[in-house]
Amino acid sequence: MTNKELVIGFFREGYVRHNYDFLMEHMAADYFDNSPCAARTNLECVNILKGTEKTFSDMEVEILDLIEEDNKVAVRVQFTATHSAQAYGIPATGKRICFEALEVFRMENQLIAESWGYWPDLQIRELLQTP
Repeated sequence: MTNKELVIGFFREGYVRHNYDFLMEHMAADYFDNSPCAARTNLECVNILKGTEKTFSDMEVEILDLIEEDNKVAVRVQFTATHSAQAYGIPATGKRICFEALEVFRMENQLIAESWGYWPDLQIRELLQTP
């Protein structure tokens, strides 16, 4: 599997199919997330995605850009999901929202070893609070 295929798999299997075994198999055990989520293992990352699945159900993911250089893959992703549980202190609204996120993954030994990324928290809050 190429580095780009691993990153596509991360989003497709993790966010859409909820195939957490795929993530456990293709992420380093000591995976390090430099985002505010701050996962420090592949299992912590999976647990964060399980929470995301409950909070934002029916997740759809579209890869808008995918760029690879050396051992890093940068991706711009569009997420579309239903707000199904409390997020950002806002009770479930049932709203369908859409937003973009950026992430950079570092690969090591054909595993996802590290990432830097963010969700646009302020924009998501606004989308959830807008009638």
